[in-house]
Amino acid sequence: MSLPSHLQNNLTPSEINFMAENELITILPRYSMNKIELIGTKVPALRAMRREEIPLWIAVVLKSQDKCSIVPPSWLNLTYLKEKYDEEIRKPLRFSDLPPNWLEVSKILLAKASDDLADPTHQLRSILQDLREIRLVKSRKGLRELNESNIQLNGLSLLEINELRPFVLTVMNKLRLLHDTIAKKDSGDADNVSDDEY
Repeated sequence: MSLPSHLQNNLTPSEINFMAENELITILPRYSMNKIELIGTKVPALRAMRREEIPLWIAVVLKSQDKCSIVPPSWLNLTYLKEKYDEEIRKPLRFSDLPPNWLEVSKILLAKASDDLADPTHQLRSILQDLREIRLVKSRKGLRELNESNIQLNGLSLLEINELRPFVLTVMNKLRLLHDTIAKKDSGDADNVSDDEY
């Protein structure tokens, strides 16, 4: 597919979502099924009421066919997310450790398996949105520390980094150009100094 030049170096949100769907998640099958071998993965033999880990996209398909319940990840609950939100506020210079695909997985589970979640979905959506917003504010504040050689984004998910990438790359390229111009000017000034001035 041909994309505009400003999108060619970035993953689209749907591509990131697609990659996140390969994350393993625990299900509780309602029926027994034989093992299925697919091109990219294998679905193990499923036994009714015995927990099994399978890729998220397969779990969503089975859930839509009413063949399983999805066991939410241990981090997808109000208590854990509120702790992480409080940690984000307490530590303004650091991002809390969240699972790599927390945004994508939570969005999928809220949309496709909300009945399997222990906490009310409106409260989960609210705390997830609060977490996302505070992390976005912190990452934008961190861009003030930007220089032409590196940027440190420890603790951000792929989606969060991808949202910042176009802006960060543009700013870093401008800083690099400015740095090179100053370096050339300084070396040019040094060349113009005569030996008599030393």
